[in-house]
Amino acid sequence: MEFKKIFKIMNESFQNNEMRTYESQRKLLKNENYRMYTEYDDNDGVIGFLAYWSLKSCIFFEHLAISKNQRGKGIGTKIILKHIKNAEKPVFLEVHPPVTALAKRRINLYKRLGFNLNHFYYEQPALRENESSQQLMIMSYPKSISETDFNKYKNEIYNNVYNVKPC
Repeated sequence: MEFKKIFKIMNESFQNNEMRTYESQRKLLKNENYRMYTEYDDNDGVIGFLAYWSLKSCIFFEHLAISKNQRGKGIGTKIILKHIKNAEKPVFLEVHPPVTALAKRRINLYKRLGFNLNHFYYEQPALRENESSQQLMIMSYPKSISETDFNKYKNEIYNNVYNVKPC
């Protein structure tokens, strides 16, 4: 796997508070629940990736990013569809609330692919030292979920993905 190239795309696509450090992210590759799907161009160059967690009760998409010069070509859609097509467990991902144009655009993309925006806030624990937690929202596939029903998944996500105990 070409982790340096993947991390470069991640760094171009996410703010520091939305991703781990290089060392912390690389260490995840040894976790049996963590998966990294990489998309390549015709010349075997890395053009995008999906980092996700295959947990006992659900699948949690943590990062999806496409290289700047490949965006808008349907690559992200292709990657997502490939991974939800045969999902035998609920799939969750975090999004920023729909208050900015970019957040609205991302939410609409996921909605077109069958995800549902659930109308409760969710706190993403900090991914780096000296960073704050973020108030986000959860999108789910294939159906909506209530905050109460999501709590059992949240416990597993917090324990495995963020290595913290739920509030």
